[in-house]
Amino acid sequence: MDPVAARFYEGFTYLDLLPRLRRNRERVEAFYRGLPPLPPLPASRALVLVEDWCPDSVQAIPVLARLPLEARFFFRDENPDLAEAYAKGGKRIVPTVVFLDGAFRELSRWHGPPEAAKAFLREAKEEGLPPAERLRRYHEAFPRFAEAMLSEWRALLGGEG
Repeated sequence: MDPVAARFYEGFTYLDLLPRLRRNRERVEAFYRGLPPLPPLPASRALVLVEDWCPDSVQAIPVLARLPLEARFFFRDENPDLAEAYAKGGKRIVPTVVFLDGAFRELSRWHGPPEAAKAFLREAKEEGLPPAERLRRYHEAFPRFAEAMLSEWRALLGGEG
């Protein structure tokens, strides 16, 4: 078996990942339930680095799980080889999504959060909102950020934004 394929299949499916989420499992499941079925991306698979303490990972996991593609999730801190291999500028970012084709060739990489989420957080900080309130509002805005993620992913993969 191809080494990338072998490593890919060591990852967790969405259903395998859920019981391993020590924090935010309920939020991940609620986000998943609230998402409609999503149209396909021009990719067959996604290798995804996440951490359950990361709000951006908590939002990306359900979106990837709802897409009609094969996603495998890895905890970044438990997989330093993948974290290093897919680092951006030496930073081990979560979430990191590596889109693969049917032959396990890398099509593109995305390091979250989406630009719309970054702008939201900058504005909330400039408004002087306390961190707990920023996070509460951030999670409320999840549907908007899910759309932003999908748009960025489509653009990366050469589809419409």
